[in-house]
Amino acid sequence: MSTIERMTSRDLSAIRSIETRLLSQVKSLVLSVLRASRNRRAMLRLHDLEDHQLRDIGLTRADVDRAVNRSGLLDDPFALLPKDVQLRRRRFAVLPQRF
Repeated sequence: MSTIERMTSRDLSAIRSIETRLLSQVKSLVLSVLRASRNRRAMLRLHDLEDHQLRDIGLTRADVDRAVNRSGLLDDPFALLPKDVQLRRRRFAVLPQRF
């Protein structure tokens, strides 16, 4: 094998490696856009629930509205829900229970 053949072989493998990484990044971006779109539709279905149904699953209408409004087009709105719910649980855990 000559030096030129080895160099060409290395160049081709480097190009394939770059193509593979690029393809992987594009695939990851497409999958995240699809996931965000699916979750946004699910969030809008949550918005259609009654207030008592939302309360049963530990959410309020304000949580749902805030998650939809704060998330961008490519962001997952469900990623914002746990933060809101955890903050509310901490606040209510400090308050005395009323019977």
